[in-house]
Amino acid sequence: MERPVPAADFELTPEDWEEVNLAHLLESPLYAEATTNSRVIGGLLFATLAVFSAVVGSMTGALMFAITGPPFVYFLGPLQRKAQRNSLKKLGKEGVSNGLFGHHRIEAREDGLFHSTHAYETLIRWHAIDDVREMDGHFFVYTGPNAFLPIPVTAFPDSDSLRAFSDAFHEYRARHREIGAGAPSQPGEVAAGDA
Repeated sequence: MERPVPAADFELTPEDWEEVNLAHLLESPLYAEATTNSRVIGGLLFATLAVFSAVVGSMTGALMFAITGPPFVYFLGPLQRKAQRNSLKKLGKEGVSNGLFGHHRIEAREDGLFHSTHAYETLIRWHAIDDVREMDGHFFVYTGPNAFLPIPVTAFPDSDSLRAFSDAFHEYRARHREIGAGAPSQPGEVAAGDA
């Protein structure tokens, strides 16, 4: 008897899209590095301005930069997150990709993770999946450091359907990891053994 195809059905709204992208950004090492660099540069700038003001004889300026520098550095992270959220909100309202918002269906098939909406269908081969992480109420299926497919936990009506999907996902991925090891990593490349 053939096993039924485990699937997840969910609606993706612009607000959901905004939340998953923000969750991804907050976990991204690139975002953390950019925030740290901004804080260091901001702190050095305020310290330099304070010292320069003191050297030229403006103790008021030196005091002003010395007092305002630490709060600026402290609040820089939340300000950057707010700016990211506003940017994502604007992108979501303007539209990101045709067919992105609305009903999504994801199936764990033998040949890959099948993803469909009313506008498109894609198949992600198992060997193309780099990582799977759970955060912010979603499973993030990564096909690169910044390319991911979010699957909300709420896409599964009960724990049995979640377990069936998870079992099939990990079984197929483990089985096909070895098969995909020789696959081309860039379009136009020849896989080992195909030459």
